[in-house]
Order: sequence, then C-alpha cells, then structure tokens
Amino acid sequence: MNEWMKAGRVLMLVCMLTGLNAAFASTMSIRPPGSSTSPDGSSDSGVAQVAGTLELVATVIKNEKLEVSGNAFGGVDASSLTLLDSPAGTYGLLDISNGVYRYVLRNDAQHVQALGPNEVAQEVFNYQLTHASGARTDVKLTIFILGNPSVSFDNVEIEFNDRSSDANPIHAGNSQQPGQIMRGQLSASSDQDWFIFNSLGNEIINIALCPEGTSCMDENSWVLYVFDADQLAQHPHEDKTYPLRWYSNDTFETLAVAHANHPYLLYNKGFMQRSLVGIIDPCFGNRRTVDIGVGPQPKNYLVLISSPLLRDGEDKDCANGDVVLKRDGPKLDTDNGTTEEYIVAYPYSDDQYSFSVTRTGADPFAVLSPLSTQFDAVGRRASVPMLRANNQLYAVELEQVVTAQSAEAPATFAIQSTRLLDAAATADPYQATYNPVNQIVKLPQVADTQTGALFSVELLLHPGNGTLTLLKAEPIPQ
Repeated sequence: MNEWMKAGRVLMLVCMLTGLNAAFASTMSIRPPGSSTSPDGSSDSGVAQVAGTLELVATVIKNEKLEVSGNAFGGVDASSLTLLDSPAGTYGLLDISNGVYRYVLRNDAQHVQALGPNEVAQEVFNYQLTHASGARTDVKLTIFILGNPSVSFDNVEIEFNDRSSDANPIHAGNSQQPGQIMRGQLSASSDQDWFIFNSLGNEIINIALCPEGTSCMDENSWVLYVFDADQLAQHPHEDKTYPLRWYSNDTFETLAVAHANHPYLLYNKGFMQRSLVGIIDPCFGNRRTVDIGVGPQPKNYLVLISSPLLRDGEDKDCANGDVVLKRDGPKLDTDNGTTEEYIVAYPYSDDQYSFSVTRTGADPFAVLSPLSTQFDAVGRRASVPMLRANNQLYAVELEQVVTAQSAEAPATFAIQSTRLLDAAATADPYQATYNPVNQIVKLPQVADTQTGALFSVELLLHPGNGTLTLLKAEPIPQ
C-alpha cells in the first residue's frame, strides 16, 4: 500500500500552469484508502471494513472530445471492482472492463448540444474496489462535460519540434491504460517531427504508426524511426549531409554540389545506424508496429517522423533501388551533357498521422524527477520548475485564488511569479508543456509535497478569462 493511503487524510491536488500573460489552474480532491469511516462519517460495523474513499476526475468536450478513459483502480491495490450506479448517465455511457473505465458522451443528445461555450455540466458514477483482505474502497468518478465547441482536444504535436532538442514528451500507456494517440502533420516534404518517451528498463515497448481505427490507417506516407537517446547524443546525425552532385558525363568532373539532409536519405546512407533501434518503413511491407526491447537500465528514446523518398528501381516506387535519383542536367558546349542527382519525397502527405506508445513494464513517472511540479497542500502553492511555452522555458510559482464558485466549476489559480529561464530548450519526458494549438497544458508529473503522491495531469486553458479546466488527473501507481 502506498504511503499516501494513510487513514483519514484528504489530499487536495492543485494542478496549475501558465503561458505568457495568462494564469491557469485546477483542483481535484482525494481521500485515500486507510480509514475505517464511511463517507457519511458513520462507523462501518459490517463484515467488510471500509478502507476509505477515492475521487477521480475526467473531462469530455462537446463536439470535440467525445470519450475519455483511465485507470479505474486509481493506483489502489485492489482485487475486484463493483459498479454501484447505472452505467447509463445523463450525458453519456460508462463502461468498466479490465481495470479501465471508458466514458462516451452522447454528443447528439439535445441537452448536450444545449451546453454553451462557457457552461460546464457533470455527472457522477460510484463504484467499489475490494481488497484481498476483504476491505473496500469507495470510488467516486466525476465526469465534467464542457460546452466549448471551439477547442480541439486532439493530442497534437507542439510546434516547432523539428529537432531532437525540441522533442515533444509522450507518456506511454500499458495493457490496462493504453497510451494516448499522438497526432502530427508534416507541413512540407522536408519536415520532421520529434518526440521523446522514457522507460525504467526490463520491458518491451510497442510503437504503432497509424493503428487500426485512425484516419491515416490506409495511408503509407510516413516513416517512423526510434533512437536510443544516449547513443544519438554520442553519435548525432541531424546536421549530417549527403552530397548530391551535378557532374559532366564525359569526365565525371563535379560541377556543383547540393548538400541534403532528409532523414530518409541519411537512414539509407548509413548515418543513423549507431543510434537507430527500430523503424517502421512503409516502403517495405505493411508492418505498422515495432517492438523495442529495453535492458535493465532506465533509458530515454526519441521518435522521429518523416516522409519516405522515391527510389530509382524498375517499379518506380519507394520499395527498390537507390533514393538518390539522376536526371539530365543542363548541357555544356564542350561535352555530351551533364547529370544531376536529386531526391523526391514519395509518397508524401500533409494529412494528419497518428501513433501510440505502449509499455509492458512499470510506469517511469513513478520515479520522482527534478522537473516534477511540486504542490504544497498546506500553503496552496505549486511550483512548476520548467514549463515550455512558445519554445521558451519558464519557472512558475502559482497560488490559489479563494473565490466562491459553483460546485460544478473548477477552481481558479493565479500566477504569483514567472521567471524566464536562461537555458536552451532540451527534450525531457517530464517537462511541463503548453500547446497553443489546442490550449492544452500537460503536467506529466505532479508531486504532493505532504504525502509523496504523484499524478499525471492534463488541463485546458481558457485564454479569454485566464482560467484552466481540469481535463484529466491520473494517479501514478508507486
């Protein structure tokens, strides 16, 4: 049993974040297992002892985010689950199976569509966890329904992530809690998108590109590379180039050179071999997944997405031949002609791609990081040591604003101080991020300084009034 599960203590998790000239935050409350008192304060004299209560919070958005899922056990070490309420709610349907809850909003319902841009509704589902000892934990799952049709909830890339140092962090899922689908887009045939995830070791990590059910599942327009972050740092290739010549057909004299560094070109010419640990290449077969075996030590991995290149094989596709193509160059008066070497992205698509990362081992976010957001429940303050916003890094101190508000409304917090960090952006899975595309803030790890409890949090910024709404707060099992 984790340390935060001591009897009778109520944890108040204040999840907060900021961007330029904006303050935003959110709150969730948890009463950990360990108490012998029922929720109404009476003693439980029955056969099964009440271990305590646990509150979980998740959010869906009208027209945008129609479903949400999470760990139904919330990090509690229990052996079974019993749903106490009907799974058919006022606004949607709840399904719990294999330790995972999944709530689906009935988006076409009249009372859902009637929610205005600034309105919030909620519904509550109660269920009970039973421990091996026979004790039970009462769980209250609150689903917020936001009436904001103008916000895209997609888990999309944060631009610019064209370098490994700007890689977007990913929190990998597991068999009980699948990882979120990460979405991105190559804005040009030369564009490249970088992402980073971590592992505690001794596991298999599965990466799926355009998996079943995604909009890109029938396309083969992207290459996914997986790198060992340590090896990439020791043997970098991002600034490497390959020479494309313009030369004389008579003498083979080089007349000019163009230096190209398209990732697929560098891969085919051997520049990545020291750090590359896996690849999904649409030019060779229909395989859409790759498994990475992780040794006993913790390790970071980087994912790169790029377009493939056309080859000069007989089939004129990307499956055979050399990626360096040749064509007739401008003729010179003194010889029989020239040849130009060049590359062409094929197939190329500017549609949205999707991929997911799933691990088989322990959650690496159960290990405290120096980049963890620290929350002091007594002082109602939170410290975000490093927040990436608009490719700059900030240290942020936040404080709760005590105001009267509806029970259905999330709490509001304000910035106490912000400080621009004099440091270059570096990729780190624990780094807090703000995405201006969809106004979503991610705090991969929030630590309660009073108890040591850890959470992974997502929030939605409302720039107009400087508030933040809690989208998801997942306890991290320790």
